Parts: sequence; structure tokens; C-alpha cells
Amino acid sequence: MSFGLRTFIESTLVPVVPQIQVTLGCNFACTYCFQGHRASETIDPKVAGLILAKCARYNSARWRSEHGKVSVFWHGGEPLLAGLEFYREMLSVQATFPGVSFVNHIQTNGSMMTDEFAEFLVQHRFHVGFSLDGPQKINDRQRRIAGSVESAYAAAWNGIQTFKRHAPSGRIPIIAVITRESITRAKELYSFFKEIEAEVQLDLYDVRCSDLQPGRDKSLIFHVPSQEEARDFLIELFDLWFNDTDRKVDFSELRNELDRVLDPQRYFPNPIHKKRCHPGRTIFDPKGRAFVCDQHINDDSTSLGDIRRDSLPVIMHRKANAWNRIKQVVRHSPSEMACSTCVWGTTCNGGCVACLKANSMLMDARSKGMPDHFWPKGEQAARLQEFTGESYYCEAMRGLRAHIQKEVRRELQPACQ
Repeated sequence: MSFGLRTFIESTLVPVVPQIQVTLGCNFACTYCFQGHRASETIDPKVAGLILAKCARYNSARWRSEHGKVSVFWHGGEPLLAGLEFYREMLSVQATFPGVSFVNHIQTNGSMMTDEFAEFLVQHRFHVGFSLDGPQKINDRQRRIAGSVESAYAAAWNGIQTFKRHAPSGRIPIIAVITRESITRAKELYSFFKEIEAEVQLDLYDVRCSDLQPGRDKSLIFHVPSQEEARDFLIELFDLWFNDTDRKVDFSELRNELDRVLDPQRYFPNPIHKKRCHPGRTIFDPKGRAFVCDQHINDDSTSLGDIRRDSLPVIMHRKANAWNRIKQVVRHSPSEMACSTCVWGTTCNGGCVACLKANSMLMDARSKGMPDHFWPKGEQAARLQEFTGESYYCEAMRGLRAHIQKEVRRELQPACQ
């Protein structure tokens, strides 16, 4: 498929998936957070309502896939800082589009969850996710309450328990960031998440855009596990999960990896290795500015436009153009993607490496006094030149899949005899 045709498809046929950064402020100060929480302002409800309205009209076009549906992701900072009345007002805006199905998702650290908030979120069918990295001694090494010595784990757990009083059935939805601090503790993490009966989304920490700034190369390895560490962790965790007949805990990515081995031609979204974001996923900051990725939100000059003055078709066209320009410069052609020589092909949909390389080139160009549109003339950070895969953990994932293949064959062998 040509770059021009791909740009047309991604900017015309694909629905927008808004991720609204309700605030960049947060009452936590996690060691690995890339946002910095430089501002505490909350998005104006009129701006948030405008985003919802424009997304509703955009996705209602008959030629969009899944037309008539808008999946909204409420993020921060800490999105509960906006308060309950804000979300009541947002539901009122959504109600003015009766022909549109809104699906609301919210990711929280849980510390500000109240009975009233929990009742509201359950009643209106929000998909709620809690950020928790494991038991207290693991979680509190990475996740901390800003300006306090109190336990972040205790604050989060109290919020989770409050929510569970209003949603007693089902597993607790958790996003767990795995860094070098926790990568060797698979058994401990598995036991904990099993005990609380969680549904876990794994987020293996990889390189951030901010790590690519000149002079910060040493920070690349501070939280980032190696390929071998990530592979060994995932294999150990898979074995614990695969051989556990209690089924009190689930890891959606491990289930996807098992399904991928059983049916290699199917596409399975996989946040483990930071697959490239959905082409429609668009980040809106508290001022209403649009960005390709939430890691760009601290860099005003990378904004795609402003929802207050720009049309959504214009913003989405700029987004598709930006991504396809990155592919042209960094990958040169589809045949030069590392996926073309991988045994798994493109079924995992690539990852963040192309964007990371492009951002590294942008920062180098800026450091040399060049304007941003000259970013293709910049040089990649030396560390990134070592990456040949399309995602940071390509080698780790190939190792995991080879192990899963072996385990599946072993499991099926008695039945085939």
C-alpha cells in the first residue's frame, strides 16, 4: 500500500478515538512518569464538550468504520481531580447525541475514589482501570504520593476497595508498570494479583521521548529492563498463569499471545510491547490541543492543532501525514520494516521504535539550531541505532512466543497420541 493511500485511509475512514488529558496535575509523583505534572489546570468543560461534539459528528459519517461509536479515554495526570460534577456534565453533552454510542474509559490511581464517585462510574458503565504495580513493597518503590511519606499503595488500595463495594462482581482491572525494579519478581507479582483476583494489563517500561534529549542517554537504562530480563519475566509469568487451574487472575496480553500462537494469522492488540497506537487515537491536552502521542504533550510545538479553532478532519489529516512521514524517513519503505524478516510478520502491528527514532532526530535537529521541519536531517541517538526491531521488546516477544509454542505442543501431545 502506498504512503499516500495509507494517509487517505487513516485520515478518512478510521474513526477518531479521543484520549482527553483532563488535567496534567497529579497527587502522585511516580518515579517513571514522563509528564512531569508541570501544570495543575483542569480542562474547561466547554473545551471537553467541544471535543466530544466534534468526535461524535466525525464518527457519525457513514464511511467511517464503526460509525456512530466514540470510545473516550479520560486520562491525566489524575483524572478524578476534575471532580464528579465535571463527568456529570460530560454525560449531559453525550446525551445530546442520541444516535451516537459513547463508551467511556477512565484510568485512575484510585486514591481519590469515593463512594459517590464509584456509584456514578458503575451506574454509567465507565470502564475503570486502576494503576497498581504490585504489592506494597514493589508498588511504593515506584509510585509515591507527592509531598508525602504516606503509602501510595494504601491510598490506591482504599480506592479499589471503595469501588469494589459498588462493583462486587468481576476481576479488579489493573494496569501494572514493570520496570527493572520488579522484572525479577514474577512469582511475587503473580501471587499478589491472584490473591486480589485482578485482570492485569502489563506495561513493560521502555524508552521515553524525554530520555532522548541530548545529554540524557544514561537515563535510558535506569528503569528499562533488558531484552533478556523481559523475556525471562514474561516466560515465568506465562508458565505460572498457563499452569494455574484456579483461574483467579488473568493477563489479557498473555492470553493474546497464546491465541496468537494458536492462530498466527489473526491480529491481536498487544500493549505489552507498545504496539503503534490505533491510527485514530488522538491526545487532547487541557487546553484542547491535539497530539499524536501523550509523550508529546509536554512539547507544545508538536501539536497537530487546536480543537477550538481547527476542524477534526484537518487534525486527523495532519496526524496521518505526520505518521506516514515518519515511516518514509525512518523506515524508507514497508519492505525495510524489521517485521518483513520476522517469523511473526506484521501480526503484532509494530511498535514505538519508529516514532522514538524520529523524535530523537527532531531533538538533535533542534540542538543544532534547525527548525522542526528539518527533523529528517537530525541524527538518531546512538542507543536507538542499536534497535533493529519495530518495537522495543521484539527479541523478548519472539522468545516468549517460541516458549509458548513449545508449551502448547507439550500440552497437546498426549491428546494426539
